[in-house]
Amino acid sequence: MVKFLYLRAMFKSKVRQSSLFYSGLTALFWTCFSGCASIGSPGGGLYDETPPVLRDSDPADGATHVKKRKITMHFDENIKLDNALEKLTVSPPQEKSPIILSNAKTLSIELLDSLKANTTYSIDLGDAVQDNNEGNPMEGLSLSFSTGDAIDSLQFCGYLLNAANLEPITGAYVGIYDESRNTVGDSVLLNRTMERAGKTDAYGAFRILGCAPGRYRMFALIDGNSNFRYDLASEDIAFSDTLVTPTQDTTRLLMLAFNEGRLTRYMEDCTRPDSIHVNVRFAAQMDTLPDVRVLLGDGQSLPGDSVLMVQANPTRDTLTYWIRDSLFYQADTLTLSLTYLHTDTAGIDVPRTDTLQLLRPVQRPQIKEEDKNNEKRLSLRRKKGKKDSNKNDTVSAPQITYMNLRQIAGQHLGIGAKPRFETSAPLRDIELSGVHLQQKQDTLWKDLRFELVPDSMHPCRYTLLALPHYAPGMSYQLLVDSAAMTDIYGHPIEATRIPFKEKTNEEYAHLLFNIEGVEEQAFVELLDSHDRVAQRAKVINRQAKFVHVSPGTYYARIVIDANRNGRFDTGSLFEHRQPERVYYFNVPLALRANWTIQQTWNPTELPLVRQKPDAVKSNKPKAKRERVSRNEEYLRRMGKK
Repeated sequence: MVKFLYLRAMFKSKVRQSSLFYSGLTALFWTCFSGCASIGSPGGGLYDETPPVLRDSDPADGATHVKKRKITMHFDENIKLDNALEKLTVSPPQEKSPIILSNAKTLSIELLDSLKANTTYSIDLGDAVQDNNEGNPMEGLSLSFSTGDAIDSLQFCGYLLNAANLEPITGAYVGIYDESRNTVGDSVLLNRTMERAGKTDAYGAFRILGCAPGRYRMFALIDGNSNFRYDLASEDIAFSDTLVTPTQDTTRLLMLAFNEGRLTRYMEDCTRPDSIHVNVRFAAQMDTLPDVRVLLGDGQSLPGDSVLMVQANPTRDTLTYWIRDSLFYQADTLTLSLTYLHTDTAGIDVPRTDTLQLLRPVQRPQIKEEDKNNEKRLSLRRKKGKKDSNKNDTVSAPQITYMNLRQIAGQHLGIGAKPRFETSAPLRDIELSGVHLQQKQDTLWKDLRFELVPDSMHPCRYTLLALPHYAPGMSYQLLVDSAAMTDIYGHPIEATRIPFKEKTNEEYAHLLFNIEGVEEQAFVELLDSHDRVAQRAKVINRQAKFVHVSPGTYYARIVIDANRNGRFDTGSLFEHRQPERVYYFNVPLALRANWTIQQTWNPTELPLVRQKPDAVKSNKPKAKRERVSRNEEYLRRMGKK
């Protein structure tokens, strides 16, 4: 400070005429001084994590004798909305969607339905309101008012999970019906709108506000058409086993949603992507394949299997037909009739026949690289003025198109697995004397007896069985002589060698679960990081054994197999039957090669909402964790944590 005053005096004595410059220097000094006096963090300080605060509302929370349908809320800072229409829940449910608007610090909601007399209304916004800068949400924002003399203040709280995989369900409605006014039992969900309802958030949590004392039937509904009724086969539902009563606290109920499996069958499309294929897709699993006929121009028809070969997926809802007759795949139009089961408006499957005309796609000729190179050479010769450009050209032999054979699962065969092979098109002929399976013994290859088993649903796939069996650690090869296979289009196979090897026991891990607290029939599924089943094992004598597991990180769930059919079974609303119970092992399992692990597991020890590991959840709310981690990272960077 003293140094600055001395410099200022010297400057004034030398340049007194430049008063404007002097004033600017003084202003600059005070700017720098004030900046030095306010010491802050180089990174700008902590992020704002404070959500908005509701100052007041009209009507006020808990107001009675309310007549107007517009609700206004005022906050302590500017706000913005995040998916407000999806997160807003009005109870009783509204037939017309409310209008919700925000402006600076004000939020307004206008109800378009008429208000019911002597009724408590609840407005639940969840975390839809955020501050305008950092997007910090105001959690659990709600408001209740009554059109009568009193306001109902009880509530239901709980979680909604998918029964099959314990996945939290977002955006589903959970509603109630007063049992004193209900005379039709569980079917009330089909013909009456929910009396009061809440909506599940990103964690599957819900709350139903403004409830009166009484006993209620409770349902959850993934509402496909937003009418608060169970009227679509695609809708998932849940129901409480017993009548429930509301409370003033946040006691958590648990509901498990399921789809009853009511299939709506219809043909989604039928296309001809190229000259030799016809693709058919159905909207749901088909129990049987459609009856196909090929229609001829003179009014006659041929059975489909005389012209087509079908390739179906396991559920028969996706079909590929190979056109094997050149008379038909070279024709400009292919006319088919398909007879299949179609679900009518009453929900009953009835036979339906569709006639389809499929045009042969126009395909541009593909120019081979060899043809391109020849054209370039000819062009260069013309430019050089050579008169006989074709003098040294040789005539190449006609190109033969060969079929292909590949191994589906790769060259490393799991213990107990059978190698599977796929041809590029269905086979017309196969000469087994030209097919050889060999095992390497020392340095020599020895022929083995084998059986080539065709796949009943896929005409291009075969399973190669060794007789008597394959052996761990041994090397094998499949040899196919030239022309030993020919596909339906006349393409032969080239001489082909496909090596493969069966793994050894030491390359695998082994896992043993000791199951506690479960007396019923059950099976355990070992899951990968995408929640897909890697292996399945029955629980026998309270143990589930997994052998020959590839090393890696796994997860597990157990299914209580009530009807002992070896698969998860859904529930039924009309039979008042809950789906089979599912539990998750709540920590990952790290399995290493040549290790055997024993793990004790009591599936009922933890609440269901805490069982499924986040790593295998599809629904992973991230926003809150990311905001916290930003401040934690900042504090670590500043050496304060």
